[in-house]
Amino acid sequence: MARTKAFDESLAIDQAMNLFWEHGYEATSVRDLSMETGIGISSLYNAFGDKHNVYGAALDRYGEMERKQFAADLASGRPIKALLGEMFANLIDTLLADDGSRGSFTLNAAIELGGRDPAITRRLRAHFGAISDLLADRLGAAQEAGEIPRAAPPLELANYLLLGLYSLAVMVKIMPDRARLEAMAAITLSILDQP
Repeated sequence: MARTKAFDESLAIDQAMNLFWEHGYEATSVRDLSMETGIGISSLYNAFGDKHNVYGAALDRYGEMERKQFAADLASGRPIKALLGEMFANLIDTLLADDGSRGSFTLNAAIELGGRDPAITRRLRAHFGAISDLLADRLGAAQEAGEIPRAAPPLELANYLLLGLYSLAVMVKIMPDRARLEAMAAITLSILDQP
């Protein structure tokens, strides 16, 4: 008779996500994961296979949350300039709340493993592509409605704005200075006023 799991896999992934987010992939051991989740090492291996699979599941969970939040923000119906200004401001608030030490889990994964780990790189490529597509759709609608000029194709514009957005999560780790981050955001968003 098969034994039932004595732990909540979803909760374990959330706990692992927070641990990886805080310390990164390389600095987090299977022992750390076991201690954080309260799950024995053999049970972790039985449930997930290995640390890499736990990390992939945690990255998927974070990416799903990030995409859902992004989609909800973009669906608000607010004018695009005000909406993006608020999104940048909210990100700055979030990043400064923990002194920029954690940043964005997906961006941290891209910096630590992107290009070196094919499976993680594929996950990140799909995630960032989905985020770009969401933003491009909203930017295209804003261009059609005359909210913003057609200075660039929507996908190129989306990629540029996301570069600026994610750059804040890198810069805050080095310079957690609100005025500097807000100035960077303002310059990035000024692309929306280009004819």
